[in-house]
Amino acid sequence: MPGYSLLFLGVMSVAVFGHTTDDVLGKQSVADTPFSQEYREFFRHENNSKANDTRAIIVDHNDIVWAATGAGIYSLEETGLWRLMQGEDEAGPAFCAAVDFEGTAWFGAWNGLYHCRSGKVLERIPTINEPIGAVAFSETQAMAMGPRGMWLREEGVWVKHTGRWANTANAITYQSDGTSWVATGHGIFQFRGAEILQHLYEEKELLTNDQKGVAVAPDGKIWFAGFGGLDVYEAGSRIQSYSPREGLPNSDVRRINFHPDGTLWICTALGIARLKEGEWSLRHSLRWLPSNDVRDVAFDDSGAAWVATSDGVAVIRRRMMTLAEKADHFYQIVMARKVREPWIVGISRLMKQGDISTSLPEDEDNDGEYTNHYLAMEAFRYQVTGDPLALERARKAAATMELFQTITDTSGFIARTIVPPDWADTDTSNPNRLHDRNCTYTERQIADIHIRDPRMKPVEKRWRLNGDGSWLWKGDTSSDEICGHFFGYYIFHEFVAQSDAEKKRNAALAGRVMDYIMAGDYNLCDTDGKPTRWGIWSPEVLVQNGDWYAEHRINAIELLSFLKTTAYITGDEKYEREYRRLIDKYNYLAFAREPKPTNPAERTDIDSSLLALIFPVLMDTETDPVLREDFLIGLYQWYGQVKEDHNPFFNFTCGAGGVKDFNLEPCISFLRDAPLDLVHWTVDNRQREDVNLVRYPELYARQLDRLLPASERYVMRWDKNPYAAVGGDNGYRESTGIYWLLPYWMGRYYGFIEAPEQP
Repeated sequence: MPGYSLLFLGVMSVAVFGHTTDDVLGKQSVADTPFSQEYREFFRHENNSKANDTRAIIVDHNDIVWAATGAGIYSLEETGLWRLMQGEDEAGPAFCAAVDFEGTAWFGAWNGLYHCRSGKVLERIPTINEPIGAVAFSETQAMAMGPRGMWLREEGVWVKHTGRWANTANAITYQSDGTSWVATGHGIFQFRGAEILQHLYEEKELLTNDQKGVAVAPDGKIWFAGFGGLDVYEAGSRIQSYSPREGLPNSDVRRINFHPDGTLWICTALGIARLKEGEWSLRHSLRWLPSNDVRDVAFDDSGAAWVATSDGVAVIRRRMMTLAEKADHFYQIVMARKVREPWIVGISRLMKQGDISTSLPEDEDNDGEYTNHYLAMEAFRYQVTGDPLALERARKAAATMELFQTITDTSGFIARTIVPPDWADTDTSNPNRLHDRNCTYTERQIADIHIRDPRMKPVEKRWRLNGDGSWLWKGDTSSDEICGHFFGYYIFHEFVAQSDAEKKRNAALAGRVMDYIMAGDYNLCDTDGKPTRWGIWSPEVLVQNGDWYAEHRINAIELLSFLKTTAYITGDEKYEREYRRLIDKYNYLAFAREPKPTNPAERTDIDSSLLALIFPVLMDTETDPVLREDFLIGLYQWYGQVKEDHNPFFNFTCGAGGVKDFNLEPCISFLRDAPLDLVHWTVDNRQREDVNLVRYPELYARQLDRLLPASERYVMRWDKNPYAAVGGDNGYRESTGIYWLLPYWMGRYYGFIEAPEQP
């Protein structure tokens, strides 16, 4: 077989998409070395909004986490629950927290200054009976400030001072020379004791005089933070400012703190921003934080970041892992929650926001297409590892895909998906998992729709019972589904089938579906005898009907791919003849040279996801050098549109197909940066100030003018726009992770990703 015979880490000399692997890879590969993977955990109070209103957070020398909240001062117990450290008569809003050099935890609250040395008993300084909004310590000094003045600890005694400084103190820090810096609502004050040394206030000195945070960097520079951005001072002079122009994601800056590794963590109204070695990152949305309204950040002995927000506390941890370990993590999720009978792999609904224990399977229009993605993943996994479970599960998926055809009781029509009959239950006490229920249309409704979309097909009976009543199956199957199925037939033939009998059965299935499409004049006709909404490949329609102009190129190359797949795996010359007839009579090859629409009104990422399914068989099995060169031109045209998306599925497909430089390193960065959490949290980047909202490359969606890292976007599949400004399901769905696993195992198979070193 041409193409795919690299079995069980075999020699790298076979052909891949018509090239030897040495030619294709050009020696490009990335070692699977351990990288730092971030993940988070939330710590919140149930039904206590005041206690979740966290104003400050610290980690003391005993690694105990403390929070100053709207309801009082709390410590985090080993059970993961918060414990109020004050009695009811003292509990109330607390504003700030600090740890002194002896390890004592200190807190400013509505009624004074508190401290706790043992981690068990909280005591109030008896002489301070007024609100304290900021507190800080050096090895020999201490300062607390509030709206009524300054308190300095002198020889162990807290002494009150007043003066002409602003009393809107938000943060205090000490410099190594013994001076203190105070961020206030009216600029920055530098003190020696209670003596003002300087007051930074003017525009030439600060981006803003509304200062919220101050910190000393490991190199001794002083950083100021306020509503407007960051200013950096060294030796009494401002040397740098950071606003959105310099990459700051949000200009509403609060407290700041330096991580032990030197990274600056910046609390903002849009999450926690970080700056390290000139590179910015942002952690926001429920994927990372209980609220984007971030007030403070502190670090424990392990380097984990404890983030205080207006709706609870998050800890962002890191663990070292390899891509292989990450693949194991995602695969466990697939097996635990994403496979439903008979062997369909799809996303699940979460009945409680973000709670994976409430996961329930649900149907999607493209269950067949994406189960074939899963089949391909298992096939590549089997080829790399030889794991018999991968082979068994790929076969189960293939059997289910055959059921998608036979369940329709037609000679070759394919269902979109199948579900148990009780999913149609309308009892409101049962979870409603059935989408697009059967309905009726009036003539007025149809006219109203057809004015906007003449191609719309009103389908009143989408769901049908099979012959024995054991399944409901969904019709009006789309071109996307057919692309997925033919991709699956090819992958099964090349990677999975172990016997002639398996190959013959797979070939018979492909032949039935292709014959059915040919009998419909190259359209996919539903059980009503009429073409489905999207199943159109007929030359008469694609070439002559102007309403199909946007799809005529992609649909033309789809049909060539279907015919080539069927010809290859059946050996029947009639499919090759039809393939040639479409090329010679209808010039389908011209469409294949430029398959990806570029007009913003026509461009979609669905096109790219389908091209990833239909190009491989063309590049691998076409032996005519003239035709193959035309397909290579089309491959490059598509790649030119998607290469900067750093999509490992697309780029690895192009790399295996003959594209020499396919942006391997950025694709590996995507795989490493992608979150471990597969919940579809809504991520809204429209409020970011370091990006612009645009209407390109797609016209009808609001997009960002630059590609954000995977960890700063919503979890998506490859038919979605990676530049989308907002996306997600508000935490009520969970991805399968196949979007990550398929390109990972492809990369392993082609040698783009090296096997991890064995311990």
